[in-house]
Amino acid sequence: MIKKFFAFVTFIVMFNFTVALAAQSIVDTQNLLTANEINELTQKIQKVEQEFQVKIGIEILKNTHGQSLDDAANSLLDKNFSGAPNGGILLLIVMDTHKWKISTDSTMRQRISDEDTEYIAQNFVRHLSNGDYYKACYNYINDVENHLINYYYDESGFTFSPLLAGLGFLLSLICAAIFRSHLINSMSNVHQATNAADYLKRDTVKITETKDTYLFTNVTRRKKNKGSSGSRGGGGGGGGHGGSSGSF
Repeated sequence: MIKKFFAFVTFIVMFNFTVALAAQSIVDTQNLLTANEINELTQKIQKVEQEFQVKIGIEILKNTHGQSLDDAANSLLDKNFSGAPNGGILLLIVMDTHKWKISTDSTMRQRISDEDTEYIAQNFVRHLSNGDYYKACYNYINDVENHLINYYYDESGFTFSPLLAGLGFLLSLICAAIFRSHLINSMSNVHQATNAADYLKRDTVKITETKDTYLFTNVTRRKKNKGSSGSRGGGGGGGGHGGSSGSF
C-alpha cells in the first residue's frame, strides 16, 4: 500500500514537472530576469495565449551556437512555440552579439505582419539598450496582445449583410434623386432642355444638319518609369516565417 502511495506521488510530481516544462514561455539562460519578473510575465503571456489561442515565447540566450540569428529564432519557434490554432511568435535575445529577432510562423504572420513586428520592436529596443529586460519583455507581450486585439476586432466586429447593403444603396439613390430635384427646382434661371437647340434663343440660329464630322485626335505617349520593390523580415519568404530583427 505504501509503495503504491509513493508511486502515485512520484507520478504526480513528474507529471507536473513535465507540464511545467511544456508550458515554459520564458527561457532566460543569462538570469537577466528575477523569478518574480518571470512569473509575472508568464502569467501575462498565458492570459493572451488562452484568449487568442496563440503561442508567445521569449528566449534570452548567450549565443546561437554558430547558427544565424534568423535560423536560430525560426528553429526555436518551430520547436517550442508551434501547434497553436492561431500561430506562434517568439522574441529571441542574444547577449554576445546584442541582437534581437522576432520570429512569426505562417499562421501568426496573417495576424501580425512583418511591419507590425517592426512597430513592436520600437517599444522594447530602447529598454534592451538600457538594460531593463523586464520592461522590454513586458512591452513586447503587451504590443503583441494589442495587435491581436486589433486584428480580431477588425475581423469579427463587422459582418457584411447583402440585404443591408442593398437597402443602403436603394436609400442613397432615393436621397440623391430628391436632392437633385430640389436643386433643379430652386434655380429660377434654369429650365430642363431636351436637346441642344433648346439652349439657343429661338430664331437666332438655325441648325440645318445633325451630323458630326470627326477630324482628328492627338495622341501623346510617355514612357513609364519602372519602380523597385523591397522586402522586410528575415527568412520570411512566401507564406513561411516572418518577423524583423536588429541590435541593441
